[in-house]
Amino acid sequence: MHLENTAHTAGAREDLARAIKTAMDEVTREGARRPTQAQIAKATEGRNRHRVSTSAISAWRTGKRIPDSWAALSSFLSALAETASLPKGRFDDPKWVRLYERARAEQVHEPGPQAVALRVRDADPLELKVHRARTAEGGNAVPAYISRDIDPAVRQAISRAGRHGGVILLVGDSTAGKTRCAYEAMTAVLPDHLLVVPRHVTEVPEAVSAVARSAKAGERCVLWLNDMERYLGPEGMDLHAIRALRTAKATVLGTMRTRMHQQFPDDELVRLAENFQVDRLWSPPELERAREELHSNRDPRLRLALNQAADFGVAETLATGPQLWQRLCSASVVNGNPRGAALVWAAIDLALAGLTAPLPAELLEELHEDYLPGRNKQLIGPEPLDEALAWATTPPDAVTRLLIPDGTGLRAFDYLLDAHLRARGASPDFIPEKVWETALRVGIERRQRFDIALAAHANERIDISRRALRPLADAGDVDGLRGLGVLCEREDRAEAAQWLQLACEAGDVLSLRLMGNLHFRRQDHAAADEWYRKAAEAGDEVSQSYYHGEPGPVLARAPQTPSASLPPHETHKADEVDEEDDWEDEDYGPTPRTLRILGAAFEILADMAYDELEEIGDTRVDLRDNYTYLFSDMPVLTWGQKAGWRRQMARCFDDLADDIEAGNWPLPTCTGEEMAVHLALQHASSMVTDEPDFVSELVKGLPEKPEDYDWELCMTAFLEDTDILFLYEPWAQGIEDPDSPLNQHLGIAGLEADRWFEPFRENGARDPKRGFRR
Repeated sequence: MHLENTAHTAGAREDLARAIKTAMDEVTREGARRPTQAQIAKATEGRNRHRVSTSAISAWRTGKRIPDSWAALSSFLSALAETASLPKGRFDDPKWVRLYERARAEQVHEPGPQAVALRVRDADPLELKVHRARTAEGGNAVPAYISRDIDPAVRQAISRAGRHGGVILLVGDSTAGKTRCAYEAMTAVLPDHLLVVPRHVTEVPEAVSAVARSAKAGERCVLWLNDMERYLGPEGMDLHAIRALRTAKATVLGTMRTRMHQQFPDDELVRLAENFQVDRLWSPPELERAREELHSNRDPRLRLALNQAADFGVAETLATGPQLWQRLCSASVVNGNPRGAALVWAAIDLALAGLTAPLPAELLEELHEDYLPGRNKQLIGPEPLDEALAWATTPPDAVTRLLIPDGTGLRAFDYLLDAHLRARGASPDFIPEKVWETALRVGIERRQRFDIALAAHANERIDISRRALRPLADAGDVDGLRGLGVLCEREDRAEAAQWLQLACEAGDVLSLRLMGNLHFRRQDHAAADEWYRKAAEAGDEVSQSYYHGEPGPVLARAPQTPSASLPPHETHKADEVDEEDDWEDEDYGPTPRTLRILGAAFEILADMAYDELEEIGDTRVDLRDNYTYLFSDMPVLTWGQKAGWRRQMARCFDDLADDIEAGNWPLPTCTGEEMAVHLALQHASSMVTDEPDFVSELVKGLPEKPEDYDWELCMTAFLEDTDILFLYEPWAQGIEDPDSPLNQHLGIAGLEADRWFEPFRENGARDPKRGFRR
């Protein structure tokens, strides 16, 4: 091998990287064996050599780093020759020393992580992690897009965000089509926006800075967060970054698997997101569109997907998810690939135990023997390790692999994780004990400890959660303290309170609210209120909303004039009316004066809503600088809704006012109208109490009755329940999510903000063509 002095044409560090890469390429031609990086690293152990890791070799080869010492580089060169069966001293050329010394002497600025930035229209779907399908005859690995039912809503949301900023999140199982749906919507709606793509959580600060700089220069940006969970958590997107993105009016477009979405209900970025569910199994209209596409485009991949559509989603079949799952499940047999399958199963369990980053091949080798079937592992005749790794990392049909090489490690194809969970379900026995112990031993980084704790909690292994977070808590890590408080409550509320107390003392605002929740569940409402007050004073929006007060009427009735009172004998007679007769009374219900004032309240609130909408548009409201009398009085989960949503809310007041004007009771037909009734009852009761002259003018000419302004009766008559008021309770945060245990326990539906205007009953829906007053 010739090592020429090329310092005049390129940097010395680049020369060294090129030389290392050339040496590794040459040994594959000259040597009797073709060594892998793992085999070279293994050969550096012992024999008085300097130990070199596979990640170091990869970094040297790509020029990301240079060896820390000549001893390290010399050890690598010796191991390289040995594993390739080349003569000893093959790389003893003294020019290696000179090349290394020049690289060490070269002062090079170490750039920080750089997020990828390009125009949306220039984005490659495969580079954005759209799942590859079998390559067609024309070389196309991305089949024609079949529109999904949610496309119009997603594109409308992205269009709004493109003008005003916002967070859009597509949630669903692996290979359900989330990333493709997001990509197609983004390129169709915002082709001229600048696309910023952080490749790792460490690149988030630079990505946010790039978005902020572009905004100042007049550029609108899309921040692409595929698998958004990778950018969340203690080391991910913090409040400062989120505020910077909102100031820049950036569009944050992300995807997340359903099982991961359930682990981040309180994350600020997730809470701000407008969520769209991408179903794994396709609907009849979607399948019909796929058949139409197949009729015009005879794509055999699509034909196979449609043939299996009863059992699998079209997108997952195109991504070969079911085929890979079947390949794995049938591999552990005689004359099969049992060792290869064992490596994959080990990778799956480690990922489900929280080690979501690419795994060193050595770690899979260490664990995989336990996954070989049978007591006598050799009876099944497992293949050699190199052959097993090749089988697991070679893509059948040139699509994807069971184990995907990623950087210097390997990761299981994410579809396999979801398929394994669907097949068995999370439980304390789901993940082997040795895997938990390995995860705790290997996952020493801060983010890994949280991932392990969450994975253990999902499998009801609180003991593992404690062991994962305890080192962080002992070091005073606020997130670790809070995490232990949340995860331990199921088993020991006293211990949970101790951890949360420490987090509160460390200044954690969220823990103040969580302490309130804990006392609420203990039935100690006085203590809960005190903690909520502290949280509100510290700036927690949820607690501020609670303390600001859920809507409710002023229940004290307006005093009646003597002339309006019934004669004494009539009063006694009314008191003696049988309860059954009372229900049959034709006069049961709100009086004309009550309905007149309530109708006026609906009209006033509708005018206020339209007026405020003109002022705030899509701006997120709060109880401080962005306070508005009406929209800030609604639950926190609505504060980030856009102008279109708020306009529909304004129409709810108009619709109910029209009901009263037509001589009917204002009976809500959707969740938005339920909230309108609560707000209007509060406003109407306040009018009666605080503005008697105005009320007298409104009701002039209507008969006065003792039952006037009975707001409790209105609550009973107009509302089937008051479930929507749960949205104001700090302890009930997340109750709107159909997948939350609290929602399922109480059997509540329709509280998600994007479902507020769906009719309760088809035959009770209002005319969709009625339009808006303004």
